[in-house]
Amino acid sequence: MTYFHPEEKFQFGALSKYDDENPGTSYLIKYSDGESYICRYFTDYESENGGDLDIEMDDSRYDEFYQIAMDIVETIQAGSRRYQDGLTLDYRDWPVLIKDVDKGVVVYPGPTN
Repeated sequence: MTYFHPEEKFQFGALSKYDDENPGTSYLIKYSDGESYICRYFTDYESENGGDLDIEMDDSRYDEFYQIAMDIVETIQAGSRRYQDGLTLDYRDWPVLIKDVDKGVVVYPGPTN
């Protein structure tokens, strides 16, 4: 798979592959400021920031990236990243830890980071 940004291979790619191999997994998603949730993988897709910033594709600020939408099952520490019962992950603000809570497997950061 070709990624828009090199870090997406070790972030988006690692989580997407793990979930393909372990569907229905519950993940601990934790950010450096302590915001954290237990989530399940909902879907993933390509996205861009044009609508966020009201910019066109030829603008130097335009960016394309992959996102993973997660369903929040439990809130451990609430924060500003949550949107209703969902959480969206992308390289611009990737969590510091993603862990399979059932198996204890750390999905990110992985051994290739």
